[in-house]
Amino acid sequence: MNKLLSALTAGAAALILTSGIAISADQSRPREEPPRASENQPGNQDTVKTNPEQARQDEDYMAALKKCDPLKGAEKQTCVEAARRKFGRM
Repeated sequence: MNKLLSALTAGAAALILTSGIAISADQSRPREEPPRASENQPGNQDTVKTNPEQARQDEDYMAALKKCDPLKGAEKQTCVEAARRKFGRM
């Protein structure tokens, strides 16, 4: 009985140690990070806006929306939709 218990304990210890080594080896490899959405992808011809360009576009978009504020009902909705289309904010 003692020999069986010793063999099972040794086998379990060996399995635990080898799985720990495999896990640590997997974590030591550098992982390739997926590209950020703000970066151009291969084959993507769209340009990436820099912060000043994006800030300027945001200001223009907000100005266009402010022009819609005094309007009411369907006119306001049409104005907001036109601003969204113009600045690609669908």
